[in-house]
Amino acid sequence: MSTTQKLLIAGGVFTVVVIVAIATFSLGVYVGEHGWTAGPPSVAGPGGPPQGPAGGAPPARPPGGQPPGGGPGQPSFGPPGDLPPGRPEVIGRVRSVAGDSITLNTPQGPRLITISDETEVKRAEGGEKASLEDIEPGTPIAVFGQFNGGGRTLLAQVIVILPP
Repeated sequence: MSTTQKLLIAGGVFTVVVIVAIATFSLGVYVGEHGWTAGPPSVAGPGGPPQGPAGGAPPARPPGGQPPGGGPGQPSFGPPGDLPPGRPEVIGRVRSVAGDSITLNTPQGPRLITISDETEVKRAEGGEKASLEDIEPGTPIAVFGQFNGGGRTLLAQVIVILPP
């Protein structure tokens, strides 16, 4: 075997070793941030606020402050009753209720919802008033509010209890 062939083989082996090292490092970083049981990556990130295309700023909201409603899989709450217009920030099933917070299971992963004295609770059917005691683990809810804390926590303004 000539020296040139040996150099080509050594260069190929070196390249493969570098590629495997980079892949291993990337996997380690991903597992370190998300754990082994994390769902697939999403545009929203592991609990971040909704973002526009290519991870940019969230889409602009129309006057009135609520995003347009009616996307596929997202109920649109409109004029019937006393419900907020537009689309809620998060929809999911209650995982747990503790003091002034609710942990919600969503398609994007668990979300922390913070409740204040000003938070209103309503039922989807007719917009009737409800109370926080009506919210139990497993209850499907939609939450309207503002993200804070770097987009990880949602301060609830209105919680709508959805039909089972």
